[in-house]
Amino acid sequence: MAEGLVRTLDEMARRDVDVLALGREGNARFVAGVTRLWLAGTRPFAPGCVVVRATGAVHLMSVTDAGVPAEVPPERLYPMSWNPVNIVESVAAIPGVSDAASIGVDGITPLFDQLLAARFPNAELADGEEIMRVARRVKTPAEIECIRTAVSVAEDAFGVVVGALHAGARESDLKGVFEERMAQLGTTTPAFEGVFCVVDGDGPIRRFVSDRTIADGDLVAMNAGVLVDGWEGSLARTWPVDPRPEHRLRCARWRTEWTRARDRCRPGVRVGELRTTPGLSLQGVGLGYEGLDDADRLEPRMTLQLALESAGVLGGDALLVGDGAAHPLTAFPYAPAGE
Repeated sequence: MAEGLVRTLDEMARRDVDVLALGREGNARFVAGVTRLWLAGTRPFAPGCVVVRATGAVHLMSVTDAGVPAEVPPERLYPMSWNPVNIVESVAAIPGVSDAASIGVDGITPLFDQLLAARFPNAELADGEEIMRVARRVKTPAEIECIRTAVSVAEDAFGVVVGALHAGARESDLKGVFEERMAQLGTTTPAFEGVFCVVDGDGPIRRFVSDRTIADGDLVAMNAGVLVDGWEGSLARTWPVDPRPEHRLRCARWRTEWTRARDRCRPGVRVGELRTTPGLSLQGVGLGYEGLDDADRLEPRMTLQLALESAGVLGGDALLVGDGAAHPLTAFPYAPAGE
């Protein structure tokens, strides 16, 4: 039995949840090792992966075994349908589901809320996403290595972007360079929509790439990442074109605030305390985005994505929480703005 499934079943038992109906890709990958065949234009909630605590079995919505591990035999696949009622009926036919007293979901739409309530009137809906967050939160050495691999791909693509950064280039050119390089390295799925934007003053940094032409003296904020076998590697940097004295001042201010924020990422600290820093973004990272609540406390072997925007400078790294401090999983250098 896959370790991710074992951890999920243990958390289901702790919370007394009988069935999990999962629709988020990262959760399905974690419990079953299944891969997505394509990226749809829309991704509404549907129970694409079902975990039954009584049997310890995983069932998947698929009409093919492509991307499905051998541990999930064909008889545990149920068909896709454009009719949500048919999907719910397929889930209900899974052994151990119809008698469930508690069904956890990692997301829900009003329609599926009504359909599940009608089909399982005696079952209570539970927060399946919280179960998955806890199960996925602390990483194994193998999982940390997967994140390192994804980070190395993102760093390689970042290096090519920096090499293409010059006066006359367009923001959209830089985005294209990043995605071309990551595809050459074997992955075609960005972790999110990349940011390659000229910084205007000390105000908020734009997050939508345009065809704006980059000029000498510009600072360019870059934030991008990749998914490698579902694992995210991402980073953020702000790079100058022809460094100027004001760049040194900005970077020095940012570095001071960044060091202070990073050094506070220690076991036992509440996430909400860290998020009080202006301009700071903190989330879990692993099989893509992994949500953290303000009340959560950092633990050893948690992996974080920490980013800080300050003084018109954006920077961010993947961090591994150790026994006493957090250590960067990212090794890409910061901009040579007089540092």
